[in-house]
Amino acid sequence: MPKDTFTIENKHYENKFYLFNKAFFSDASPDIFLGSYWKDKGAITGQETGRGTTWFLQHEGHDLVLRHYLRGGLISKISKDNYLYKNLKSCRSISEFHILNELNQLGLPVPIPAAAQVIRNGLTYKADLLTQRIPNAQDLVQVLKERQNKAFYQQLGLTISRFHQYGVYHADLNIQNILQDKNKQFWLIDFDRAKRLKPQPKWQHSNLDRLKRSFEKEKVRYDIQWEESDWAIFSKAYQKQ
Repeated sequence: MPKDTFTIENKHYENKFYLFNKAFFSDASPDIFLGSYWKDKGAITGQETGRGTTWFLQHEGHDLVLRHYLRGGLISKISKDNYLYKNLKSCRSISEFHILNELNQLGLPVPIPAAAQVIRNGLTYKADLLTQRIPNAQDLVQVLKERQNKAFYQQLGLTISRFHQYGVYHADLNIQNILQDKNKQFWLIDFDRAKRLKPQPKWQHSNLDRLKRSFEKEKVRYDIQWEESDWAIFSKAYQKQ
């Protein structure tokens, strides 16, 4: 059964294209994708700085996350935020908006998409996305500052297995993109380049290997409370689903 069905509208103005969820915005404009706009309104509630700045804001009772798409790796030296335009459907923000909406309707624990923007300039485009902020949640790097019990890893294994059963390929499955809220529910975030595939062991195992490497990496980097035996518990629960 669908979890929530929203009214999604689109808008095209000059070289800009928008998708927006009527539950969050009655209209869309370039302003809502600018951190400065929300700062001027006193709506910013926080920020995270990594490759770029991710803004946390509040709008009409909704807690939202604003992200501008930025390139990584060597190509970022040439172009910081321009992507090759193929078609609208394949644009990063539009693709992520659609898959989040689809997964939400399947009842999977993901943020609800609020609005997406594409600004086309000839052969390239820039992109932005607004999504729901999961309330009272921390990523697993924060959660694993403390040792977690067997039930934690069992539930995590069941959650990831559920996504895989629906053929959800998360392109960057790592513990910074998995949240746990105050009710101990897990959520997946950051569905850039994610897609639905036919469930097959090859890509599923590759996805799991990526997740395991992130546990190992963050144990070295942040000394998270995680052991190989925890992965065994996770794996057993994943296989049972």
